[in-house]
Amino acid sequence: MKFSPSVRPTGRPTAFLLTVLLLVSLLLPGCGLGPSAADPPQQEPSSTVKKNGGVTREEEFRGVWVSYMEMNTLLSGQSPDGAKAAINQLMDDCVSYHLNAVVLHVRANSDAYYQSSLFPAAAAAAPLLEQGFDPLAYAVEAAHARGIELHAWLNPYRVGTDPENKRCDDVFLCGDRTYYIPSSTAAQKLILDGVREIVRNYAVDGVQYDDYFYPPGGVPDDNPADFEAEDFARSGMSDIGQWRRTHVSALVRATSVAVHEREGCVFGVSPAATIDHDIQKLYADVREWTRTAGYLDYICPQIYYGFKNGANPFDQALDQWLSLPRADSVKVYVGLALYKAALADDAYAGDGRQEWAQNSDILKRAALLTREAGCGMILYSYSYFDPAGRGELSGDALATAQQEVENLLPVLRDGGLSATETTAAAE
Repeated sequence: MKFSPSVRPTGRPTAFLLTVLLLVSLLLPGCGLGPSAADPPQQEPSSTVKKNGGVTREEEFRGVWVSYMEMNTLLSGQSPDGAKAAINQLMDDCVSYHLNAVVLHVRANSDAYYQSSLFPAAAAAAPLLEQGFDPLAYAVEAAHARGIELHAWLNPYRVGTDPENKRCDDVFLCGDRTYYIPSSTAAQKLILDGVREIVRNYAVDGVQYDDYFYPPGGVPDDNPADFEAEDFARSGMSDIGQWRRTHVSALVRATSVAVHEREGCVFGVSPAATIDHDIQKLYADVREWTRTAGYLDYICPQIYYGFKNGANPFDQALDQWLSLPRADSVKVYVGLALYKAALADDAYAGDGRQEWAQNSDILKRAALLTREAGCGMILYSYSYFDPAGRGELSGDALATAQQEVENLLPVLRDGGLSATETTAAAE
């Protein structure tokens, strides 16, 4: 993490339609993977830029990501009582930061921080699970006791550096990391069954997929990789990019159906900040998912930029996402880069490389702009609320990071107020 309209296929129409029908029949419940559920009705895209609009103080979504690395820190070497205390502290911290949602990494590398019959236990969670303590179950309980939502964050295709974690054989390598093949019906079934296992067994408020689907640089742009060449040839399609997007979109739509088995549970995706990169390089058709009902309840682009970023300043990137035609059922949240507070060198920011080191109000300004647009926000990530806990910071850098957090907290505290009202309250 934390990191053009669809092209019409030019291959044989009959073969293309058969491919899509086969995907739908394999993925949707009622066709061998779970209970029957009707697709939500499709909606025409709006022709105008829309705000989420009309949120109240209670309704504004103010979340934080808790990554699997942070989960490992919280849980490793803990007794059940120690793990409870660590999770309680996490939730108490979130209350003190004026947050109302935690997006908890519960499956990052085909391993589970919960009791699963499908995936192996994550190393930090395994001893606790063996003693009868389920970290996800307790996190849901602790969050709800404090009025906080708990969303389960998953990386659907990633197996990671330990190939022993794979639970089907349809995988490929990208560098030293293993991934499930997105076009594999066996992999798709495994992923969907994993989502259903969570929403059926845990009272989560949402499920979220991370930013990349095909890994960046994992496949050639214009030709099929070896592991997908045979399936692509059978499809009759001529555009490999659109073929990949078809499979990813089918999984996303089927995941939405699975998540909605739990009443009130929502499904979202947190894509990378650059729309064309999502579509052309990661094969995540965010335009289609946003404009058509039935794919997502929310989209949360990770706009991890400052206002002086030479390639894509924060305000411009936000405008690009708000300009996408959007079904009325789809909300926009914004991912904010808490981890960049006092960052010495933002390497890809061009003229803005030193912006985070030289300023302590970037997150405050970004949060206010996000609020003015009527969007919720999610911060990456939990541990960065405590700059003193970051061993690499000292002196002026530590002071800048601490001031960045101190400037942000009143904005979070005054959730739901306008920028003018928030500024007045802070004063």
